[in-house]
Formats: sequence, structure tokens, C-alpha cells
Amino acid sequence: MKLLARTAAPVLLCILCSCGGTSAIGTERASRAVTTSANVLFIGNSLTATETSATSEDMPKVLSRLASSQGKTFSYKEAINLGHTLQETWDAQIAQPFLTGATHYDFIVLQEYSTVPVQNPTLFYNTAVVTYQPSVQRSLAASGTVLLFENWALTDLYPFSTRAAYTAALDANYATLSGKLSTPNMITPLSRAYEKVFATKPQTYLLMDGKHPNDAGVYLDACVFYAVIFGESPVGLPALYVSAADASFLQGVAAAVVPIPVPPPPDAGVDAGTNETVDAGTPAGPPDAGVDPKGSDSTPAIPVNPSSTGCSTSGIALNWMAALACAGLLARRRRNR
Repeated sequence: MKLLARTAAPVLLCILCSCGGTSAIGTERASRAVTTSANVLFIGNSLTATETSATSEDMPKVLSRLASSQGKTFSYKEAINLGHTLQETWDAQIAQPFLTGATHYDFIVLQEYSTVPVQNPTLFYNTAVVTYQPSVQRSLAASGTVLLFENWALTDLYPFSTRAAYTAALDANYATLSGKLSTPNMITPLSRAYEKVFATKPQTYLLMDGKHPNDAGVYLDACVFYAVIFGESPVGLPALYVSAADASFLQGVAAAVVPIPVPPPPDAGVDAGTNETVDAGTPAGPPDAGVDPKGSDSTPAIPVNPSSTGCSTSGIALNWMAALACAGLLARRRRNR
């Protein structure tokens, strides 16, 4: 029996390791997958604060209207420095009054200058990690999260020769920054949303000058943030100032790039594993040509933990049986030596 125990132990250890849970970031995402209220601080420039021509509302205001339409409690503040980097915003003492620790936000959004993430990665990383992180940490709620506003590729592709190279650099550098931050964080996948739109629409559909969002771009940004913050699909939200057709299309795009965890049916009985996804910075694949109006996407944005498939109850039982059988055989062979 001792020999059996010694032999089975390594096998059992392997089984237990293979049945590990989701990663820390996956657990954090799932733990607040759905919420009905949020207090948000936006720090950035005109990519956040561009106003629509139809209503003179910027993205946070449009997001507030979308949230209100669904009975959500949404409050926000903005630390905006038009035309400047996050470091310049800090140097100008614009962000600090919001980061004293007197107010604790559920989310703090960091939106960098349009070209910095790809043209000056060192500044991009140092500004968020060294300049902002200490103050951000004391200004977040206990379960708060930093949202990294992922910039989109501009019409001017410098220093890249192709749009694919530009978006790949964005994905890689935001993923690197996400990993450098010790504060819980998520990437808001605006770049992927834009590229999904551009697979079937001209860039002028979202961009008014090759850089800033037009009315449709602001609406898309708000839909993506709605899905990330509230953990709910934006499909079915009011069209506000865009046409019903445009709203439906843009909502579908946002839902496709921000997968929403679907709870298992109450009578499922057996845990068949996890398939949740979250934006943690994995480079996106080529944009899909079509958009499912219900928000499904055959290539979900970011896997939570691609190496973890979960363990079912029946699987555990089979693994135990296999372990004991193997252990018995090994023990018998040792006795016969």
C-alpha cells in the first residue's frame, strides 16, 4: 500500500495541476462580469473628449446616456488636456486633483496621445507605470480597475508601411504595458473594433480627419466602454443621434470585440469548463468581414487563460481511475523484480 501511495502521488499531482482554475486576471474579470453602477475617471485628450456634431456630447457623456437608458447608475469625471500626452497632462497638474485618494473610482481610464504607444513605447510605459500608477492605486476602489484606452491606427501610418503592422504594434505594446502594471487593469479594445468596422467600411465612416472620431466613432467608443464597464452586451441600446441601422451595426461590432461571459443554465449539472474571454492584450487576428448582430464572434478578442480548459466531474473520476490503475501496474512490476 505504501508503494501504491508513493507511485500514485506524482500521477495525482499532475491531475490536480491540470485541473487548475482560471488565471488571476480571468478571475478578476469574471468576479465583476456584470455591474449596475460605476464611478469612472477619464484621463486623456481629444480622443476621449471629441464632441459629436449632432449633440455636442463627448464619449463619456454618450456613455452616460447609454447607461442611463438601461437603468444603470453612472457617474464620471474628466481630466482632459487637449492635444497633449499623459505625461504633459501630469506636468500641467491637471490629473492630480482627481487622484488625491479622496474619491475612489471603480475605473480609471488612461488614454495616451494618439501616436505615443507606437512611436515612443518607453514614454508610453514609464508614464503609466512610474508617473500615474502610485496615485491611481490610492484612488481606486478596493475592486477597482485601470482601463487602458487602446488607441486606433491613424490614417497616417508612420512609422509603419501597412495598417496591419501598425495595429500589431498597438496590440503588442498595450499588452506589454498591461503586464508591467501591478494594478488590476484591462485593455479597452477600441483598435480591434475600428479594424472590424474598416473591414467593410471606409475609414471616413469612423474618422473625421484621419485621427479623431466622428459621430459614429464616438458612438462606437461608448458602446465598447459600455460592454467593458457593465459586462453586458451593447446590442439593443438606443441609437441616440445615429441612425438605427448604424447603431445596430456598431453595437454588433462592440459586442464582438468584448465577449460577455454567459452564465451556465441552472440545470447544467456538470461543469464543462470555462470559455470566458477578456481583453488582456493578446494581438488580434485579421478582422472579420461580417458582424453578427447578436454580438457573437468566431474569433473572440482576448482569451482569459488559453491553457486552461477546466475539469468536469466525470473527467476527474476518470483521471482518478487511470491514476490508480497506473499506480497498481507500477507497484506490481516493482514487486516482481
